[in-house]
Amino acid sequence: MIVHVKDVKSPKQAWDILVKMYNINTQTYKMQFKQELHNLKKNKMNINDCSINVKNLVDVLGFIGTSINDEDLMVMTLNGFGKDYS
Repeated sequence: MIVHVKDVKSPKQAWDILVKMYNINTQTYKMQFKQELHNLKKNKMNINDCSINVKNLVDVLGFIGTSINDEDLMVMTLNGFGKDYS
């Protein structure tokens, strides 16, 4: 952290730099976890394990301030389960 704020002149400047730095990381994580949710496939997992993976991804997205509406979540989950569960 110090490398990013060592030359600033005020605490406000340091804070602004850190907020910007973490906001970019949050955006990256948001895109990453949304992509994982869209691409989640049941494959050889049982339904329970696959459902736990979906819940974990939704929880992480919620933690970073992103929500997925129920209808979209259902569509993504069913797509990941495959045609056998449609």
